[in-house]
Amino acid sequence: MHSNWFLISLISPIVLSIVNHADKYLLSKHYKGRGVGSIFLFSCLFSVIVLPVIVIFGNTHVFSIGKIDAIYLVLIGMLNPIAFYLYLKALSNEETSVVIPLLQMIPIFGYFLSYPILGEILTTQQLLASLLVILGIAVLSLDFDIENKVTLKKKVLLLVALSSFFFALHDVLFKSVVLNDGDFLISTFWQYTGLTILGIVVFAFNSNFRNQFLSLFKLRSYKILTINMGSEVLYIVANVANNFATLLAPVALVLVVSSYQPLFVFIIGILLTIVMPSIGVEKISLKHLVQKLLSIIIIIIGSYFLYSSSIN
Repeated sequence: MHSNWFLISLISPIVLSIVNHADKYLLSKHYKGRGVGSIFLFSCLFSVIVLPVIVIFGNTHVFSIGKIDAIYLVLIGMLNPIAFYLYLKALSNEETSVVIPLLQMIPIFGYFLSYPILGEILTTQQLLASLLVILGIAVLSLDFDIENKVTLKKKVLLLVALSSFFFALHDVLFKSVVLNDGDFLISTFWQYTGLTILGIVVFAFNSNFRNQFLSLFKLRSYKILTINMGSEVLYIVANVANNFATLLAPVALVLVVSSYQPLFVFIIGILLTIVMPSIGVEKISLKHLVQKLLSIIIIIIGSYFLYSSSIN
């Protein structure tokens, strides 16, 4: 296991915490009911810029890969936007600081998928640490109303669970191809080719999403376009860093490092609510703060034990 895997994998949650709030800002402030399709297509189609960058600056022959592997990677690349769409649907219905901690189901799915596909086995300590992460998720999935009645956020939980599954499946399958006679940059090229193809197909056949996407340019708002482009650049950076980190350590461990993302999201959310409420507002009553902090602390403790077990 490479000694720098933790620092490399930490890039993703730090960058994504900024992207998460940008996505929520666009969905709640500018799109209001029509943002999921526009952000989804913008993400898919914007990813086309990765292809020439890899070819020109990566100094690699992208067509040297076998046809079967190329097709396989294209299909794998389509899993990421599917997961992203489900994440956006959840984010359009719930606070950022709730959705992101729930995404910590990704490492749990990663473990169960990486065992049969990659043969990666976690130790007892790592399994117990994973249970701590699940406990933190369970605490956060509860909703307290004004009368302090507790209900389970079923819709959001289902959307995030499906999103987590597809994100984890993408990472595990991507690693399986690269390890089996693959090249990281070439594999990334075909992965993003799949993402782009899916975006083109959705644009061509889904008129609702197409109209939402085209409305971005009809609004002629440079502010919205700039936020979209900035978010996509950061998302690509996070995705590439995450993919590379999975090659250096077990997928489940890399994914668990994402458990720090809720902390960054939580801190940014509080700062925005207090300093710039026009950009983002989170529930910061005492009971909500205690619930979120408790769940995040449990998740971080679990991830710490996972990391410490990997370097012992």
